[in-house]
Amino acid sequence: MPTTTARPALPALILGKHITALGTLRVLARHGVDTRCVERASDMITRSRWYRPAEPTLAETSDSAVLAAYLAGLALPRAVLIACNDRWTAAVAGLPPEVRVRFPASLGPRELVEQFIDKDRFRLLVERLGLPAPRTIPISTPEDLKRASDADLASGFLKPTDSVANNKTFGTKGFFVHSPVEARRIVEAGEAAGVEFMLQEFIPGGPANTILIDGFVDRHGTVKALLARRRVRMYPPLLANTCCGVTIRLEEVEDAVAVVRRLVGAVGWRGIFNVEFKYDPRDGRHKLIELNPRPFWMVAGVAAAGVDLPWMAYLDAQELPVPAATAYQVGRYGLYEMVDASSIAHALLSGRRPDGPVLRPWLRGDHAAFWPSDPMPGLADAARVISNRAAQMLGRRPRPGPARDPARDAAT
Repeated sequence: MPTTTARPALPALILGKHITALGTLRVLARHGVDTRCVERASDMITRSRWYRPAEPTLAETSDSAVLAAYLAGLALPRAVLIACNDRWTAAVAGLPPEVRVRFPASLGPRELVEQFIDKDRFRLLVERLGLPAPRTIPISTPEDLKRASDADLASGFLKPTDSVANNKTFGTKGFFVHSPVEARRIVEAGEAAGVEFMLQEFIPGGPANTILIDGFVDRHGTVKALLARRRVRMYPPLLANTCCGVTIRLEEVEDAVAVVRRLVGAVGWRGIFNVEFKYDPRDGRHKLIELNPRPFWMVAGVAAAGVDLPWMAYLDAQELPVPAATAYQVGRYGLYEMVDASSIAHALLSGRRPDGPVLRPWLRGDHAAFWPSDPMPGLADAARVISNRAAQMLGRRPRPGPARDPARDAAT
């Protein structure tokens, strides 16, 4: 990963915690950026050698007015803002122009961020642009299930329109259902909790059919970086986040790249993005699943491969020239260790081989949590997972901690 010799003058405020914020922190610290972490946290990021909390800290919020009031009270004259999850991204995107002068960010407007975050609004955008995507039926109330046939239920899953709210309530990314009765029960529970769903077609195929396109668009609307990754493993099975992936050539997924260019160009996006596709063997096309308008789990590994997205965001926020990433290392693996270990263990305990190679990613790949130069976050994360598993085996409640964070913290 490249480093700079001269220390950049403007500090950066990182909004978020856990693995995505940790990766962003590490990348910027390697460039010599004075980084401060805004969110009140006690998880693995606080063990990093580069961790420095802002004074004061702030609890996670999507409220732009709350964030604006907090920023107004900081002693820092100026700082770049880099949001690392959906709620923080919405809060930053909605800041008033006068606040953004003092605290700039490379980010599109809040209305556009919300259009990406809300899966139903994203569905409408994709339909309007005529982009290839899975067949989807909106399910706001139990009565909406009448729109779905038994075949729709059998071939699809209930996907929440607000993944953060759903994970806080149910701890999942979605639900497979086996009958109209089961579907109605889940939708009723969601309605009571303020969670709406879509019934989305589940595209057949294993983890390797999922493609991730990471990139960056600068303030002039120029796509400065594109990188393609293929999913190797995910956990839990079927509906999950990528815990191991490998970089591939853009030429292998030209149709997906074309969709990304059209999408970000049509809406005038600015900043970091991560787009998920799944290859549909039935018609030979990559179907658009979602766009995440922020950093993600493997952001540091992507930087190590040659596409340094946090650094681009840092420069663009200050209206400085952003160098284009014209090449990156193909065949480079990245993994989030404890989640990938769970995926491997689950496969072995189920009597099957894990998806993809195991030794090469673990021995030569980029590790998201454990860095030899910054080992404590990885060790803390391992200790947390081992402690929680031991507590579960002994029938006790797990130790309090960010057990659900990986599923809601800018994954993919």
